[in-house]
Amino acid sequence: MKKISMSRCLILSIFSFLLILLLGGGPVQAMDLPNVIDKTNCKKYKELLIPVLFRAVEKGDFTIPTGKLDFPYSHWNRFLEAGKKNAGKFDVNKHGVLIEKSTGKVPKYNVYGFPFPDVDPKDPKAADKIFWNFNFQKYRLMAQNSVTRGSWIPKSGSEERYIVSPEYQLYLQGRPHDQEIKNPENLLTLEIQAPREPMSVKGLSTMSRDYFDDRELTVYAYIPAIRRIRQTSGTTRSDPYMGSDGWQDLNYLWAGKNSSMTWKLVGEKTILVPFTSIAKQLLHEAPDGSVQRMVSPYKLGYQTPGWKGAPWAPTTMTYVPRSVWVIEQMPKDPYYNWGLHVNYVDKETNVIWYKEVYERSGDFRTWVMNCLHYGEAESGKNNVGDNDVQIMIDEKARHASAFGRTNTNDPGLGYLYLPESKMGIDFFGMSHFLLLSK
Repeated sequence: MKKISMSRCLILSIFSFLLILLLGGGPVQAMDLPNVIDKTNCKKYKELLIPVLFRAVEKGDFTIPTGKLDFPYSHWNRFLEAGKKNAGKFDVNKHGVLIEKSTGKVPKYNVYGFPFPDVDPKDPKAADKIFWNFNFQKYRLMAQNSVTRGSWIPKSGSEERYIVSPEYQLYLQGRPHDQEIKNPENLLTLEIQAPREPMSVKGLSTMSRDYFDDRELTVYAYIPAIRRIRQTSGTTRSDPYMGSDGWQDLNYLWAGKNSSMTWKLVGEKTILVPFTSIAKQLLHEAPDGSVQRMVSPYKLGYQTPGWKGAPWAPTTMTYVPRSVWVIEQMPKDPYYNWGLHVNYVDKETNVIWYKEVYERSGDFRTWVMNCLHYGEAESGKNNVGDNDVQIMIDEKARHASAFGRTNTNDPGLGYLYLPESKMGIDFFGMSHFLLLSK
């Protein structure tokens, strides 16, 4: 009887341990991974790789060094607590626009935190709500600027072109309540790209305006040859940016208008995602609350001596398991350049890690990976979702473009959480846009 009791205790102990792993830490923490996944062992770990990444590893284009984070990768508690207060307040209408549930109207006031803190995957609007959460986790940064360097990478393995461009984004929604901005036009976002190198693209600036309702996103472009500004539709944001493999709507893997797409939640899984560093960094916060951006160094294949894989493959990343939603999006506008998009969205933070993009014909064409690290200021403000580099790979052309941020000494550039005194609506006026373009 004692032997039977001891056996039962042992079985119960093992069962309890496994239950803790599954319910407490989850499969992400309990996973047993090799140091590197490559073409020799990738079939064993196929379920952890998105389909196009598995194919890249299988043919030797990529290798996947694995690791784990020794800190929580999550949003600031202040942001999460604010989101909890939004539970049940909002909905998405038939056009994909966020509305107040009580009035059926678009809010005319600032909303802070996740608008949908608890998404039910069985909800037919689940995908729309997840992407509104994605927007608002980005909007919490208030305003930001950076210097981005884009590289054109052919299969021959050397940089064939480059571009250097300051970028500016202002978010009128999703701001902490002590940082709200008067917003009579009910704007959602304002954005400027102002290339300055090489001389052949200097001055080819663009400015975009998005609205909180279903008004079309508008784009203004400065034409240096005639020294004039012209207005275009939001669909031009799906045009190749400066002839690269990406387009403006790919910023943060989605920077378009939510209501311009139909969204569908098709699954959830655990995948490996790329971190430029798995060490937590301390960010410097200025007295005005702005946080200095610190870019974690990285290398790609063409920059790595002796590398045998694809020249655009990252060679210094560490891949970490994360649980994701798999969400499809389809453009409503027949003039949008692309067809089906498949997004892999972090279930905890709502950051997009990867995107697969198909042509309107249905043929697979391009995939994008979001590579980042984690930094936190003493106040708790962090850089969750802010990337070090985005890599856009055109599988049909066997060509890629990498747009990476740089640690810059330019005065006033390279910051997150900029207050209105540093970047407000006037910054995006036509006169200042002209000044930035010249």
